Amino acid sequence: MNSHQSPPRDSLIARRISSAQCRLTVLRGIALAFILSAGTPGAWAQSSKPFKIGILSDMSGPVADNSGAGSVVAAKMAIEDFGGKVLGRPIELLVGDHLNKPDVGLTIVRQWYDSDVRAVFDVGIATVAIAVQDLTKEKNRIVVFTSSASADLTGKYCSPNGIQWVYNSYAQAQAPIKGMMDAGGKSWYFITVDYTFGKTVQRDATEMVVKAGGKVTGATTHPLSATDFSSQLLQAQASKAQVIGLATPSVQAPGMIKQASEFGIIDGGQRLAPLSMVLSDIKALGLKAAQGLYVGEAYYWDQNDETRKFARRYKERLGKDRMPSMMQAGTYGAVMHYLKAVAAAGTDDTAADLAKMRSMPINDFMTKNGTIREDGQVMRDFYIFRVKKPSESRSAWDLYMPVATLPAKDAFRKADKAICPLVK
Repeated sequence: MNSHQSPPRDSLIARRISSAQCRLTVLRGIALAFILSAGTPGAWAQSSKPFKIGILSDMSGPVADNSGAGSVVAAKMAIEDFGGKVLGRPIELLVGDHLNKPDVGLTIVRQWYDSDVRAVFDVGIATVAIAVQDLTKEKNRIVVFTSSASADLTGKYCSPNGIQWVYNSYAQAQAPIKGMMDAGGKSWYFITVDYTFGKTVQRDATEMVVKAGGKVTGATTHPLSATDFSSQLLQAQASKAQVIGLATPSVQAPGMIKQASEFGIIDGGQRLAPLSMVLSDIKALGLKAAQGLYVGEAYYWDQNDETRKFARRYKERLGKDRMPSMMQAGTYGAVMHYLKAVAAAGTDDTAADLAKMRSMPINDFMTKNGTIREDGQVMRDFYIFRVKKPSESRSAWDLYMPVATLPAKDAFRKADKAICPLVK
């Protein structure tokens, strides 16, 4: 056969098959090496997929200073301090402004959960929080409330998927009530905002006053949108009650206090007890008007070296002359605790992560040996502060004088299985 003749057809087919088999063997080897290097099938894709969490808050409305952009900064600090990744995946933080409207909040969170957001933090106003609590249970995700005050979130609206991290209206109201009762204020009259939060606060405060041997002589309400409280204050003045309890959002309490001063209520001997004011409200009101008020907080920036260290870092990151509120400090702690739990559980499975969060003690700059109760309430000590006189303050944010510590078991209402079915 001539050496230049083409090889037989069968021989060509055999060579092509052999070559194809070789390439297939190489591809299989590459694929096997890829799978082995990733650990398990699909792990490479999983490891590059962002691990999503969200901050839902009032970013532009009346209580934005208490949480809002400051909570976002605190969450970013926690993510960075944790290392930026969990389960080998980069942590992505989403931010939403619910505009204090339940339908807006629900739309945002539903979209987040549908795009695999695993947990939501902050939230705020009770009507939005209750709606998000229900949706979170339906979607089997996690919500951690760091600026939502309604005690009903761990009461009649309790959920296995919700955690009330920083405080509630019951614990917050305890401080001014105890401070006033100890100072001799036995008779009370309430001015209450006419929506869920106000009604809850007045209910709990009435129980506390009566339990401590005082009495409630009456109450009046005002709309959430009110800016003039003349009618309500005059009714409170006419009641002759020793203490006027302000069961109203912190954004409206300063206006009430200023008007009460104008009407001569304080000069007439009646005392005011705002039941929901926090650091930023006192700063805005000023020490001249706020001096002598009692407030309850889970954190104050000037308590100790640890709290001061965090506050300095926060202030630098925020880029403003503002110290962190208890809600913003709590957001840092909540995000950090959650990420530690996810890492310890080794999964983003909701049940496993919740179980790990509940089993791990909470220890950070604002919480020592905190625990998550079965109804979702974080059990932590609470602090009573008296607002300083102008002559006592050494700097712009030196506003509080410590009065007493309420141990966790006393600060929060006992879990009640008749109200929350999670309680055994």
